Amino acid sequence: MATLENLEIGEPITVRVYKIVPNAPIAWANTYEVLSRLAVTDTQGAASNLMNLVNIIVAFERSLLNAAYVIDRVVCSTYVPDGTPYNPFSFATYAVNQAGQYVTPNNPLLPLQLCTLVKRVVAFGRLGNLLYRGIVAANDATITSSGTVIKEDRLDQIQNALANFMGNLYNAGFDLGMVRGRQSVETQTLRLVTSLNVKKDMRFKKINNRYFDKVRNTN
Repeated sequence: MATLENLEIGEPITVRVYKIVPNAPIAWANTYEVLSRLAVTDTQGAASNLMNLVNIIVAFERSLLNAAYVIDRVVCSTYVPDGTPYNPFSFATYAVNQAGQYVTPNNPLLPLQLCTLVKRVVAFGRLGNLLYRGIVAANDATITSSGTVIKEDRLDQIQNALANFMGNLYNAGFDLGMVRGRQSVETQTLRLVTSLNVKKDMRFKKINNRYFDKVRNTN
């Protein structure tokens, strides 16, 4: 069984970033599948490798997230199902507790049900989707009866942040991937993400989806 302290080159890591509304029982998450181009075979190297990865992802997400919301924690895990026996080396949790850096005075928040769609572009097969909440404010969008569209200035800011994020990951020895598999990785489905492209048309995602509108576990 794979562990975070002993990863082979190209082995996928799942990184989940949890965000919260302060003083409210609401949380949601974004999940990334990351491939390391560096083999890790010792605890010290693994800890440094993962911390570097977490810092890159948190810096990216904070740059876009509205200051009204907080990145609570990040969980990294190997691409294996949870179960028995318990293996503490298959995952790592990092407390963050840092607010977003997108400050929008006199610019009201949009409902968190309105999400920014980002396409994960791959060379073959279907494209993947990432949905981000809380990164577009009311004055950043045009709201009509037919939908909500992000204005060009904010669209450009998001796209530049996505490009910098991909570059920072690559320079640190990581790639974004798309992976499938329930009990283990289906290697024939593993593909590298070549770019992340933001779409101007926002998507509506109800607030009771899997990682949203749930009471936080404070234990």
